[in-house]
Amino acid sequence: MAQFVARTERSGNIFSRVTGLIRAGQLSWSDRPLWYDVYVSSPPLSPPDWNVKLAKHGEPIRPIFYEEDVLRAKFYKKYRNTAAIQIDSSKQSISQQFLNEYQIIKNENPTEENKEEEEIFEKTEKRLQENGITLK
Repeated sequence: MAQFVARTERSGNIFSRVTGLIRAGQLSWSDRPLWYDVYVSSPPLSPPDWNVKLAKHGEPIRPIFYEEDVLRAKFYKKYRNTAAIQIDSSKQSISQQFLNEYQIIKNENPTEENKEEEEIFEKTEKRLQENGITLK
């Protein structure tokens, strides 16, 4: 039975496939996986969805951009050689400091929501330079 079933998401979840193998006699009860008994004793609240529509090959992926992403891209476009990001450092990167300061400036005057992004960008640059952070 299992030899005719393709190993894809459409043939059922792994639990139903292993159950089918055990019922058909192709997998002995003593050779069942370790997780099988745990799954039987406490199944998930909602059954796993095996008929999920996944993105097809060649379909365009939806662009998801957050405001932070656009600002960080502008920052790195203007200041390419500012500083390297150190993963193990507890100190915030310069781009993260820039984003934090940008949000502070933007939230200082919530009544002036129509401010140009470039104007806020320039104010953020000036404030960082006043605080001693050099942008190259």
